[in-house]
Order: sequence, then C-alpha cells, then structure tokens
Amino acid sequence: MTSSCPRCHSGLVECRNYARKAAGTIGTVAGAVGSASAVISGAEIGGAVGLIGGPAGMALGTIAGAILGGLIGGAAGCATGTAIGEVIDDNVLDNYHCLACGHTFNKKQT
Repeated sequence: MTSSCPRCHSGLVECRNYARKAAGTIGTVAGAVGSASAVISGAEIGGAVGLIGGPAGMALGTIAGAILGGLIGGAAGCATGTAIGEVIDDNVLDNYHCLACGHTFNKKQT
C-alpha cells in the first residue's frame, strides 16, 4: 500500500476499494443465483443423508443441503468478484485518497 500522498506527502491516506466491494457483492449474488445445480445436488445429498432420520430428517436435510449449495456458490462468486475488483482498483481506478489534501491517486503514481 502507498504510505504517503504524492502531492502533499501526508501519511493520512485511505484505500477506497470501490471496485473490490462492488464486484464482490455482484459476484456473491451471481454465484448464489447461478449455482442452481449446486443447490439441487446439495438438496439431493441432504435429503439422502437425512433419510436416516425419517421424513422429518429428510425434509431438514433437503433444506440444509439447498442452503449449503447456495452458500458455496455465493462464496465462490464473492471470491472471484473480489479478485476482479482488486485488479480494477489497482490498475484502473484512483484507489487511494489523501485525507489531508483530498488528492486521489493510484499506486503507479508513487
């Protein structure tokens, strides 16, 4: 990370990470929605495992499996989106903001 502002040389610099936050959120939603096959197979596996506990166990296993499938897809989407956002923040956007003078800059300017 950049330790000082290139304009005023202040050490009061914040990292904004707008693209990382936005892409992570979009990736999470897209991963959770797009993981329909993971949800279906998670529900099937959960139902099969829950069958040991009878009808109630099968119902709970199916629901738990579907939730886990969605969470896995959301986590994968979030990781991918965050990685893409980090590249955008570091190479395209002025990701650093000086709190002393208000100057925005990227790490290539240092």
